[in-house]
Amino acid sequence: MSKTSKSPASPVLAEDASARKTRLFLGLVCFFAGAAIMVVEISAFRLLAPYFGNTIYTSTALIGVILVAFSVGGYLGGRLADKHPALGLIGWLLAGAAVLTLFIPALHMAFSLSMSAMGVIGGPLAISLVLFALPGILLGAVSPASVRFYSLTQKDTHVGVAAGTISMLGSLGSFVGTFASGFFLLATFGVRNIFVGAGVVLLLLAVASFILARTASRPQLPVVIAGLIAGAVGWNAQSPPLKGVIHERESVYHHISVFEEGEAPHRQRLLALDSTQEGGINPDTGGLILPYQEYWKLALLREPAEVKSALFIGAGAFGMPENVSRDFPKATVDVVEIDPAVIEVGRQFFKLDEHPRVNAHAADARRFLHLSGGRRWDMIFGDAYNGRHAIPSHLATREFFQLVADHLEPKGVYIMNIIAAVSGPKADLASGMLATLRQVFPHVEAFAVGYRRDVPQNIILFCSKENLKPLIEGRYVTTGSWQERLIKTHFPAGAVSRSEYVFTDDYNPVDAIIARGLLE
Repeated sequence: MSKTSKSPASPVLAEDASARKTRLFLGLVCFFAGAAIMVVEISAFRLLAPYFGNTIYTSTALIGVILVAFSVGGYLGGRLADKHPALGLIGWLLAGAAVLTLFIPALHMAFSLSMSAMGVIGGPLAISLVLFALPGILLGAVSPASVRFYSLTQKDTHVGVAAGTISMLGSLGSFVGTFASGFFLLATFGVRNIFVGAGVVLLLLAVASFILARTASRPQLPVVIAGLIAGAVGWNAQSPPLKGVIHERESVYHHISVFEEGEAPHRQRLLALDSTQEGGINPDTGGLILPYQEYWKLALLREPAEVKSALFIGAGAFGMPENVSRDFPKATVDVVEIDPAVIEVGRQFFKLDEHPRVNAHAADARRFLHLSGGRRWDMIFGDAYNGRHAIPSHLATREFFQLVADHLEPKGVYIMNIIAAVSGPKADLASGMLATLRQVFPHVEAFAVGYRRDVPQNIILFCSKENLKPLIEGRYVTTGSWQERLIKTHFPAGAVSRSEYVFTDDYNPVDAIIARGLLE
């Protein structure tokens, strides 16, 4: 009588199933590692902006450090995979990157303030090295190590397929991480939460890697504990509350703060974007509180002394457009502000809803003008200036100023606020801007809001196609009037040295000029 028994599963089939599982896991690892590096990089801009500004130098330093780190990681990953051809290596790389990513918010709070004193170039470079170099190296090592292990599952018979597959999945992950950060994460979660979330995802992948490598529960336990500790530290890393802050939020563009000073009826409510004060009002009266805000009234030096329509480029705290609407109730006042969150804050804290004829548009100013068709305004006020550290370069060119001129009424005026010195080594921005504006407007007059001419301050540029001098020179004004205050700050064109620059879309060294002024 014959006995029957179940035959064992084929070792070849079991080996193929294990190899497929390993290849699938390696693909997922590279996808999420690619996504993580882009989430970290894009979120890093928002993390650094409050201390280092939204300048070309901050972005250049950050991108450069991460690219070099990724390159070093690529070399390191290949070397390590040849020396230690075991899947546990992927786990260690991911675990290290996870712990360091989780610590980024805490390290940022510990070092950013002191490193911001290193200058507009040295500061961003130093903090990028401290925060992002090591995580970038470890994440950069994941891809070449994965290529090696993927190829081993096929006995090195399809090395090209292994490299192509891993490269494709890593790039797709970077694509998803880029779009997720820009279109969803930054608009939904705080920057600190994004770093903690990215670190947790990497830590979970590390644990999965250890389990798949059948090495879990031995030396990996301390790594998991370290990751949990780092996550707790990162989660609780917050800036110390600033005195008087009544509202804070993150947007895609800025860290927005609203704070108050003084007591009624002389309170001041101010808006800060990142580390820079952008504007303010008296919340009890709606009055203006910053000296430069009064200069919209230069438009009233014309005859008749009225404004029928006005466009403000950059909302600030909505003080100036509300002031225009209050003084001229029938005027149509438009405000174009790129950050929708600033408009929401304006409605909540800066009385925007009390002025129904002030229309706020969430858009880029240049695009707004392009799409506005034949609309024209009596006055356009350019105030899209993100502090001392950044001016939108595409809003400071001859081509943009021509676009502005095309949207002014025949006797309309363009008024622009910049922050620069009138004379001395920090006057390059003022002289360059004057030279550029004069390419479009035959008549440009300048006003210095501060007292010293050799230090950066608000400079107001008053531009028209009609002669402005009769409105300023030899004009009788009442003592103590706003006209007297403004006209007294006028300075002649010869006070600013002639510039070798004319800013154009093709050649625009605005960022370099600002950086040089800050360094000096």
